[in-house]
Amino acid sequence: MKKLIALLLALVMALGMVACSSNDNSSKTPDPAPGNTEPAPADDSGTPDPAPAGEQEIVMWTFLDPTNTGNGRSVALAQMIEEFQNENPGVRVTVEPQDYNIMTAKFLAAAQTGDAPDIIWCSTGLLSGVLDSGALEPLENLFLGDWTAEEIADIDDGFFRFGERDGRHYTMTLSKNAVVMYYRQDLLKAAGYDAFPTTWEDLAAAGAAATGNGVYGIGQYFSTENSDFPLMCNYIIDRQGDLFNADGTANWNNAVGAEAMNWVVTNMENGTSSKDSLNTAGEDMITEFSAGKYAMFPCGAVRVESIKAGASYDPATIKIATIPGGCMLDGWHVGIWSGSGNKEMAGKFLEKMYSPESDLLWVNVGGQAPVRASTLKSVEITGDNDYLQVMIDAFATGYLQPNDGSYDGFKYDLNGAVQQIVAGGMSVEDALARAADNFNAANGR
Repeated sequence: MKKLIALLLALVMALGMVACSSNDNSSKTPDPAPGNTEPAPADDSGTPDPAPAGEQEIVMWTFLDPTNTGNGRSVALAQMIEEFQNENPGVRVTVEPQDYNIMTAKFLAAAQTGDAPDIIWCSTGLLSGVLDSGALEPLENLFLGDWTAEEIADIDDGFFRFGERDGRHYTMTLSKNAVVMYYRQDLLKAAGYDAFPTTWEDLAAAGAAATGNGVYGIGQYFSTENSDFPLMCNYIIDRQGDLFNADGTANWNNAVGAEAMNWVVTNMENGTSSKDSLNTAGEDMITEFSAGKYAMFPCGAVRVESIKAGASYDPATIKIATIPGGCMLDGWHVGIWSGSGNKEMAGKFLEKMYSPESDLLWVNVGGQAPVRASTLKSVEITGDNDYLQVMIDAFATGYLQPNDGSYDGFKYDLNGAVQQIVAGGMSVEDALARAADNFNAANGR
């Protein structure tokens, strides 16, 4: 653990220990980066002033900026903060927006020096290290111990259990996400597909049929710095059930992995996917899809509203669907710093963000899927928000990586393998073996 902390400290120092405010100031600006994150903020000039003397200040790090009136999730968060402060006179919630790329590592470093925020949003890939560090307070010590069995059952799912260790829970998952396939309903229908394909063979065929007139059928992106899970992850899970072996090592350097890689590469070689995808980042792909360059592409479901808002064509034609084999699941896991001097009040605000009333705000204003089973019963799903049902289905059948250790970086290792095959001429077998070795070494296996 000390080695991990040292590495994280070095990472944060190398990146300048930047505490950043969001630069997303309009509804046309991309909402979170691929999957679940906001575009990286530029600087910390927007960091709020300290609370006045006599006020109890709760500091929270997140990628959301409650001053951003053009972002649904930020607007919802701002309303929760206002309500909480009105309900608790003398308490001030201060949000210090962070660069999502380094926020979790920065929190671990700050926890070691005693400067961590009271509330932290942790990324999926790094949560195991945070749990191992002891930097989070068991929520049973704050509010969860007072919840009834019925209340627990209302939120009990794979996301809730992801923050569990030894029977205690350390996080609540906000901004649940699933990487789904976005598609132009008009383009697929013109290509002869009234329904979204449900097999890999049909998906490739639909992509080929939709390719032409300046449009690529399937958008993919293989940047090793900013991208979402490549489709080969879904393919591997569909064929063998998991990306990892029981000991946590990579489980893609095999026949199934080669089959998945060949599916990805073949679609690039036959023109269904652009070879420019090799160095394309997720935000670039979103921009290009919104401009009409692709018939479909994978991206986080939480991006629906902002992608529709940025479309240069009728946004009603944009739909999402689950990916064959199940969607990759992701999210942000929110906990209380174990060293905080404001644990009780910080826990009270976390409970507020997870309340039934707040859940409706996250859904109706933020465009997120509900975190409570009871909320779903009160939300009317229509043609305008039919994406919610897709997200719910994705959560029920999707894949969430294990939390018994670090699984960070596997999507970039696989993306690097694609680059080595298509641009470097490496064999599929050698590229997959190198990706597996890189992942295993980086995660101490």
